[in-house]
Amino acid sequence: MDTTKIASDIDGLADRQIKAGGMRLTAGSIMAIFAFLSTIVGGLYGGFVLYQKIEAVAGLDIEAYQQNMNVMDAKIVGISEKVEESVEYTRDIKNGLKDDILRIEQQTDRIEDMVRDNEDKVRSMIDDAEVRFENQRERVRVSQSGSMKELEERLMDKLQRALDNPLAD
Repeated sequence: MDTTKIASDIDGLADRQIKAGGMRLTAGSIMAIFAFLSTIVGGLYGGFVLYQKIEAVAGLDIEAYQQNMNVMDAKIVGISEKVEESVEYTRDIKNGLKDDILRIEQQTDRIEDMVRDNEDKVRSMIDDAEVRFENQRERVRVSQSGSMKELEERLMDKLQRALDNPLAD
């Protein structure tokens, strides 16, 4: 295959003319006509598609869409009200829990005060009991030491009498 011959045939292609319908056309003019016809056909197709879309939009039932929008608005309002009710209910629960916690803290403080008072009373009772027990021990010691002295004195008296008069008893 001779590439130079192919190249020269291609170079000569631009200058060649074709006769069609009594007109002489070159390759460039044929391409221009084809481009022009493609543009017209593409424009007509685009216009047809646009026309179909416009017909579809024109045929829409605006009232049905408006009803749907109203229904959606009503649902949104209903949801909004439920959210507000939920927020209010949550706020009530929070306040109730807060009040419960405060009451429990107050009761705990009262119980702590009562425990402290009872501790003080018990300590005071223990101290009083210790004092009473100590006093009682002291009395027992005094009475025991008094009876021991008395017993010792009596024993000494008997012993002295026995020594003084061994035949008397």
